[in-house]
Amino acid sequence: MYFDDRERLQDLKGRSTKPILGNVNDKNPWIISLSNEKRLAVEKFLGYNPKSASKLTDQQVEEETLRWVVDTGIVLVADEEEESSDSIEIDMQGTADRQRMTTSKYDSMKDLLVASSCHSTLESLTFLWNAIADALEDEISSPPFSSSQPLNSFKLIVFPKAESLWNYDTLVTILEAIQITQPLLPTQFDLRLDLFHPDFKNSPRMWSPQWHSPFPTVGFRIKAKNKPTIDELDIDIIRGKLDVLFTRKDAQISSEDYSQVLEDCRYWVNMEYEKGKNKQGEFSRSFVDKVKIDWIVQSRGSPFQLYKTVWNSALNLSSDHESACIIIDPFLDSHTLYRVAVTVNAALKRLEIPVRIIQVFHPFIRSTTNGTTRPPYGMIQLSPIRLKSN
Repeated sequence: MYFDDRERLQDLKGRSTKPILGNVNDKNPWIISLSNEKRLAVEKFLGYNPKSASKLTDQQVEEETLRWVVDTGIVLVADEEEESSDSIEIDMQGTADRQRMTTSKYDSMKDLLVASSCHSTLESLTFLWNAIADALEDEISSPPFSSSQPLNSFKLIVFPKAESLWNYDTLVTILEAIQITQPLLPTQFDLRLDLFHPDFKNSPRMWSPQWHSPFPTVGFRIKAKNKPTIDELDIDIIRGKLDVLFTRKDAQISSEDYSQVLEDCRYWVNMEYEKGKNKQGEFSRSFVDKVKIDWIVQSRGSPFQLYKTVWNSALNLSSDHESACIIIDPFLDSHTLYRVAVTVNAALKRLEIPVRIIQVFHPFIRSTTNGTTRPPYGMIQLSPIRLKSN
């Protein structure tokens, strides 16, 4: 038996188990039972779980995350007293502080986002892609990189209420789904992703406290690159640019043509639907009823913007099993369009999300099958599916 708890000691002696500081129902903050206080302390030491995190407000999640950031020294924080003093007394504590500053992962933190609206894996992945795409758009539209700007600034996104992300392997898979898209991101920027997790690598927290966050967390940073040398150029990117150059006359349109683009694609789909109605080919089996198609015309010709559109469409289809979606991209070459489709489908399968890219159409594919005519523009078709139960 343990006699460190006063309440247990009183109970063993046959005395009253009433807390010595008063009734637990009183509004006095000092009368909390010692056993309950011990339980809360143990919970604090062990960390949060999906159930306890779901009860926290956004402000509480933000405060807890910021406390972890400061305590573990992830961000470089200078001591104001040290900066204002002429002489610095070097002691053991000061040495530890400087050691922590030299091991900081980032110079500053741009923003902390609490994704409390995300409860599923797909919602979390879509939220993360939206944040990355928006950050890339901001970098592209902002003035040229300045030396006064922090070189190593990052954003943190916390997912406290997405129960699936409390599984470490699930969050790893989400980041892998983004990492494989790196060759299609703007070449002038470098995207760095960092994963922080309560069960980081399923290892004890004392081994790497900087990586063991209170909640499932992703950090990302977008940094301007130096101009690459010839040896560093990506062959896939060069091939894609050459593809666009050779097909520029037919692949690019002006902004005022979007309504015509939609009309042309609708006409082509209706025509092929009617032609394939009574056929048993692959095209007719996989094509959806034209009445249930949600049409989206991609107005910007960048792969990362198409990724954003595709993931948001997949999220919409996951809750609407009676429709499908066709995304029209009149800008991208066939190679890039297929690369986007393949990488998205790989992530959808790995994460067991009941949506798939069923078809990819492009006017400059090598050949057509089943007697279909060439589509007027590049298109990606998404449809909900029924996953096989184990």
